[in-house]
Amino acid sequence: MEMIATRREIIVRGFFWALLVSVSLLTLYFLLTGGPDKRQAVQPKPADVQQQISLLQAALKEKPNDLRTLVSLGDSYLNASNIREAYRIFLRAEKVAPKDSHVLNDLGSIYQQIGRYDQALNSYQRAYQSDPGHGSSLLNMALIYSRNKGDNDKALVLLQKFLAGNPEPQSVATAQQEIARIKQALQGGRPSGDAPN
Repeated sequence: MEMIATRREIIVRGFFWALLVSVSLLTLYFLLTGGPDKRQAVQPKPADVQQQISLLQAALKEKPNDLRTLVSLGDSYLNASNIREAYRIFLRAEKVAPKDSHVLNDLGSIYQQIGRYDQALNSYQRAYQSDPGHGSSLLNMALIYSRNKGDNDKALVLLQKFLAGNPEPQSVATAQQEIARIKQALQGGRPSGDAPN
C-alpha cells in the first residue's frame, strides 16, 4: 500500500512540476516578447489620433480646466509625436493638478526626450513623492541616472526599489536588462553613463 501512495505522490509532484515549468515558460515568453501581437493594437492610427485630438480640443473649450481631458489631449499629442503641444498641455494640466503623478510623469518624459535631464528627474521625483505606488517614475529616474548622469550606484538603488514594488512584467524586464547593463559596465571598467560601442 505504501508503494501506491509513493507512486501517487510521484505522479502528483510530477504534475505540479510540469505545471510550474509551463507557467515559468509562459511568463518568460511574455517578458521577452510582450505577449501576442497586442503591440500593434495599442498603436493608434494617425487619423484616429488626429480625430481624437480634435474632439478633446472641442471638449476643452467647454471645460478648459478638466484634468482628464487635458491629460488625454496631452497623451494624444505624445502619440502623434507632437512634443511641443504635449508639453504645452501638460504644463497647463500641472497648473490644474500640481501633484498629479500622471501629469508629472509625462512632463518628465517630455523633458527626458528633449535632453533636459535635471528637469525630468525633478518631475519624476515629484510624481513619485505624490504617489509612491507610481513605480514607472522610479524606473525612469534610474534610466536617466545610469544612461545620462553617469551615476550607476544611484540607478541600481532606484532599480532595486522599483523591483521591490512588484511592477508589471514588461517593466520588470526593462529594469533587469538595465541592471545587467550597469553591472556589465561596472565590470568592464567603462564610465557608468557610457554606452558600449
